[in-house]
Amino acid sequence: MSKTVLTFSVPTINERHTVERLVFHVEQSDLAFPNIYLLRHKYGTRIAIHHHCLYRHFSGTGRLQGYAFPVGCDIDINEALFHVEQHAEEHGNPLLFCLLTEENACILQQRYGEKISFSSDPGDADYLYKRDDLAYLTGTAFHKKRNHIARFEREHADWEYRELTADRCDDALLIARSWASAQEAAPTHKHELRAIEKALLHRDQLGIFGGLLYVKNRPVALSLASQINARVADIHYEKCVPEYREAYPIINREMALRLDCELINREEDLNIPGLRQAKLSYKPAQILRKLKAIVHPC
Repeated sequence: MSKTVLTFSVPTINERHTVERLVFHVEQSDLAFPNIYLLRHKYGTRIAIHHHCLYRHFSGTGRLQGYAFPVGCDIDINEALFHVEQHAEEHGNPLLFCLLTEENACILQQRYGEKISFSSDPGDADYLYKRDDLAYLTGTAFHKKRNHIARFEREHADWEYRELTADRCDDALLIARSWASAQEAAPTHKHELRAIEKALLHRDQLGIFGGLLYVKNRPVALSLASQINARVADIHYEKCVPEYREAYPIINREMALRLDCELINREEDLNIPGLRQAKLSYKPAQILRKLKAIVHPC
């Protein structure tokens, strides 16, 4: 087999606009550039860009291993997959795939036939919502959400939503650190806090925006987002200080009201029961399942 044309490297912040041009049609959160960049060390993320196609490889521990499905503008997918096969063979990598949509899986099934096997983890699925559902909470399905918000507004009449600006980043950090201090001392929470800190530090370069909720001028809730593309926004982080957990429906609604998109991706539940219940309570328009695959040697 000829030498691979793919050269993988750690994603840099300067690659944002190139990557965004290649993912203009996708919905999944793993292709939001802030996630590619901020989680690069956690998942051992490497990317390669060749002929208007984005390739990703993950070598970190945990749930992401192997190659993601190539994505780009009018690409020849068979040629792109051939390049992945070349790279895997040359570097002695097993031909593993992750973060596959069902459409991706169908293409791989046609290519590899009986040599490929698939698996899935419900915790990897993205939750997508109609922006108007989260912004306006109309109808009987959101009756409880409206009641929660009404109770919060009665108890905290002086609450206020403020846009995230440079002079409010310290307030955002206070919220994130207060949230983290109340969690169990798990590596996942440490990773998440570090990612939030970097998201705030590089917010302009990453295209991150957001808002904060204040009660009596105290910062109590935070939401950070970015646009995957014109149609889909991604909520990367939504945190409250422990004493104001009831503020989650407010910060959720206020952020949605300000987003310019059709769909909001609120990412995965990671098999955390409480988080899954919360995501389902907002009545997702779609649960985007993601699969893993292994191509067995002949």
